Amino acid sequence: MLVGCQPRAYTFQSMPTLLQNFVALASAAAGALIAALAGVSHRNLCALISFAAGALLATTFFHIVPEQWAILSIPSILTALASGYLLFYLISRYVFHVCPACAASHFEHQSAGQSRSIFWLLAIALTIHNLMDGMAIAIGGETTHHENHSIFATVTIHKFPEGLALCALLLKAGYQKKKALLTTLLFESATLIGWIAGAVLTQGLLGNRLLSLLLVHIGGGFVYLAIHAVINESEEHSPRFVILFFLAGIILMAFVR
Repeated sequence: MLVGCQPRAYTFQSMPTLLQNFVALASAAAGALIAALAGVSHRNLCALISFAAGALLATTFFHIVPEQWAILSIPSILTALASGYLLFYLISRYVFHVCPACAASHFEHQSAGQSRSIFWLLAIALTIHNLMDGMAIAIGGETTHHENHSIFATVTIHKFPEGLALCALLLKAGYQKKKALLTTLLFESATLIGWIAGAVLTQGLLGNRLLSLLLVHIGGGFVYLAIHAVINESEEHSPRFVILFFLAGIILMAFVR
């Protein structure tokens, strides 16, 4: 049997990533709370979204992909990246925008009635997105060859503007502040379910190679989110403003270990 396909023995190493998952959820909750209590300008949200997009892209190409070189071939990595990108593209194209923060510009000019009508489509798309985030935290903690906090840091950074944008969208749809906040937390709780699924998969159900493929696949979704966010925000704001914060996110994650 190939070493790369051997199942993993059960360990308790998932506990630190569970704590990381709750920190990421707390980041989304903080964003939602700010949106409910104080609100946020689209320009400030744009800065946060662009910064998070840079972090997502950098984590994929500076951390996720390099960490899998020892297990996966270049064609396998490219295929996994493409499949993750394609999944999020198809969801955004045929279901709904997979990330309310990355597509914030699309909601800017919608009426309250239009925002209410998309609730269930948003729920489906965002749930898939959050499941992937949780799985990334769990699997990333098992597939890296040394202690690496890049995936956790990136998801946490991304969750803040996501919570802001989602809660703001629900408020615009006519939800009361308390209901908008609780609904945001309900949607974001799918991240915990994703973590549970990822933690289970790392306990012997999948071998090293399949776990690595799944993580790179999720990284492909990160690439889609990053590109989608930058393009959308550049249409509403100065491209220089967007790129400035985008590059800041890339630079930060280049040094996170």
